[in-house]
Amino acid sequence: MALQRSAVRSRLAPPLSACIKWSAYGFYIMKVIARIGQIVFIIGLILSVVGFILGFWFLFQDNDYWAIRFLYAVPTGFMLLFTGLSTSVMFSPRDDRSLEEKRSLEDSDELN
Repeated sequence: MALQRSAVRSRLAPPLSACIKWSAYGFYIMKVIARIGQIVFIIGLILSVVGFILGFWFLFQDNDYWAIRFLYAVPTGFMLLFTGLSTSVMFSPRDDRSLEEKRSLEDSDELN
């Protein structure tokens, strides 16, 4: 089985040195995108909650102009909240142990 994997790797995959270099850069980019997703999630949460509370407060104060403005912010905040949540879930690292195991396997393949 190991011989089949190495044969497939040698024919189809780029050299390991290029893979390791690009994979480290890719992991950094994924962490940055996950962090941006967390920030967008927080902004969407704040916008939704503030818009909902202030919108109804202005509505009960009979100030329809500001009530409509703040209540229109709720769907926008929800959109940002959902976008940030899905982005951070998709791009966050799954398990550091499996990542370290893959890196150690790549290092041992490079030595051979």
